[in-house]
This record gives sequence, C-alpha cells and structure tokens, in this order.
Amino acid sequence: MINPYQYNVSDEISFSGNDICILDKASCCDKSVEKMLLDKARQVLKNRMFMVLNQFLKSIDIDKQDKNVLLTNIIKNSILPQAKKIDFHTKFSEYTKGDNSLTTVDLDTIKNAAAIGSITKALGTSVSENCQNLLYFELDPLKNAEHQYLSAILVMLRGYEIMNQIITQSKAVDLTDACYIGAVRGGLKFGGCNKCFDSTEFSDPCVKLCRNIVSGCLKGHIMARTYLQHMATYQLQMNELVRKFVSEREAAISTLRADIKSKLQVDKEFYNSCSGLQKGSNEASPSAAYQFSSLSYTIDSARNTLDASWLCTYVLSGVSEVNCWNRSSVGKYRLNVYEFTPTGQRQNPEVPGPGPVVMIDEQIKQFTDYKYNVEELSQGRDVLKPSAATPLSFTLLTLSVALYLALT
Repeated sequence: MINPYQYNVSDEISFSGNDICILDKASCCDKSVEKMLLDKARQVLKNRMFMVLNQFLKSIDIDKQDKNVLLTNIIKNSILPQAKKIDFHTKFSEYTKGDNSLTTVDLDTIKNAAAIGSITKALGTSVSENCQNLLYFELDPLKNAEHQYLSAILVMLRGYEIMNQIITQSKAVDLTDACYIGAVRGGLKFGGCNKCFDSTEFSDPCVKLCRNIVSGCLKGHIMARTYLQHMATYQLQMNELVRKFVSEREAAISTLRADIKSKLQVDKEFYNSCSGLQKGSNEASPSAAYQFSSLSYTIDSARNTLDASWLCTYVLSGVSEVNCWNRSSVGKYRLNVYEFTPTGQRQNPEVPGPGPVVMIDEQIKQFTDYKYNVEELSQGRDVLKPSAATPLSFTLLTLSVALYLALT
C-alpha cells in the first residue's frame, strides 16, 4: 500500500480511477491511498472541529464552580440544622437542572436563615429568637436582598446547565461522510488530496475553501452556535446582576447594623433583651467575601466555538490566500464563502447534503424560561417561586369537597 506521506515520483499513477480526489494530473493517489486519507480524517477531524468548543466548556466551568461556591456559602452560613442544609443543597441542585421542588415554606425558611446567618457573621455573635422577633421589620430588607442574591445565583447556574447540555448534544453527533470527503479533498491540516503530489508542489488549502468545508461540516450546528451566543450574552448580564445583588446585600447588612445600634440606644426593651449585640454593632462593616472579576469567557468566545474562520485560522491552520490548494491543484479558489445559515449552506458545494442532526429542541425551550427569568431579575422582580405542583393535602381536600357535593 502506498503511503501518501512518503512516495516517489515514479510511483505516480493515473487519477482517473479515483473516488475522492479530483486532481488535474496524475498522482500517487489510488483508491487505497484515498481510503488511508479518509480514515485519517475520520480519526482526527471531529476532535479538531470541537477543540474550541471544548475550550469554551472549560471556561464556563471555571465560573460555574465560582458560582457554586457562592451557593454553598449561602447554605453553609445560614442558621439551619445540618439536615436542613443538606435538604436545601439537594433542592438547589435539582433547581439548576430544571426540577423545582421548592415550597413556599422552603423559600421563607432559607431567606430568613440566610439573613440571620449574615447578620450573625457581621456582628460576630448569635442573634436570639427573641431578638429576631424584636427586629422583625428591620430584618425585612436583608431577607429580600438575600432572596434576590440567591435567585440570581440559581438562575445563573441554571444557565450553565443549559449551556452544558447544548455543548454535550453538539459533540454527541458524528460528522457526515460528505464532510470527511470534503475535508480530504480540501487538504485540511491533517492532510488530504494535496499530499498526493511531490512535496515541492504541496501548498496549504485556500482560506475560502477551508471555510466552506468547515461550515459545511458544521451546518447541523447552526442553531447550537446561535443559542450558545445567546446564552453567553445573558450569562454576562447575569454576572452583573449577581454583582449588583452582592452589593445590595452588603448594604442591607450595614443598614441593619446601624438599626441595631440605634435601637439599642432608644429602645429599652430591646436593650434589655439584646444588649449582647452592642459590641458587633459598633465594629466596622466587613468587606464583601467575594471579589468579582470578569468572566473567563466573552460573547466572542461563544461565537468562535463553531466558527469556520476561527477554526481555519487557529485550529486547521496553514490556510493561504494565494498559490493555495483549491481542491484539485495549486492555484486560486474562485468560489465565494457561503454564509453560515441554513440558506447559505444549502448552496455550499463543498459538503453537499444535510448536516448532522443536533437535538437541542428541549434546550431551546429551557432557554425561553431562562431568558424570561433574566429579564425579570433585571427589572428587580421575584423569579424564585415555589414549585407549581399542587400540595397533596390540598389535592385531597379538593377531592373530599367534590365527593361531598356529589353525594349531597
């Protein structure tokens, strides 16, 4: 069998019997060589196509872990029994995966426990139940701030779960036979029909040819790329909302400390019951425990994940503008670059036929709900609601009433 990477000019054969390579003169490429090139493409092309996508996944995982730390700290610092903390950890994890099992009682419990935990940490001393009752109205702003802060973190983590699913679905499909054949004809970086000639005649693929091949290979991923860009845009907005709610939470803690200090001075009953809070109320307010920085990804990062221009330049590198491989010889590639849209790719001759089917219909539905929550949060509205499931006790009561009415 001829090795397409090492051959002698004397080994050249006619190109007329080839199935894949469309060459303008005789070369070393026969069907066995073409099969070797096609096998090589099947081994490496998919990994290279998704290399930038994998890098993007690593970037979003970095921030996902940061936000998970914030969520864990809310639970850990809340004044709750350990069993209840574990229960909330489970329910919050389910929420980020799209399964909301939180009840009204749960939401009231966690915002109250988080508020007490925050003021306890700020004062450096516990706040008794009696003092909590005496601070009922003063605690409300902090409870609301804790609730919005928690909501933003959960929505952002939900966003990362959707992004992860889109990426997983994108990588799950194989590329089409037409894609692998196009890649071999186009002589992408790992080698193709351009390897069939003497090394002195070898040239890198034309940049427009490379872009048309890559776009054609990824035509089934058009919607995935679009929604990854949407998600990145909204996650950047969510990160700013988390930052905002951290500031509002810190401001609410400072205000509550000032209220406690004032109340100790003017309210005798409160002083008699809660004088132990006096020292903490006089100390300087602590700085925020979490220092925000820019996310490790941008909208451009999302756009580049499945972008033909980026992939050809930085992954399938070596593309040229002139004196380049045009899929049959060294010269000029005369076709235009076809848009990465369904219409554009139907016109793309380099990878004919339909693309792989990337199943993200469910993720698109989830995105709609996620987007609504982001927009509601940005308006300061409450998005962390109890589960829509009807409580069993209410269902049984309804059935009992209906049965009574039917019998009477």
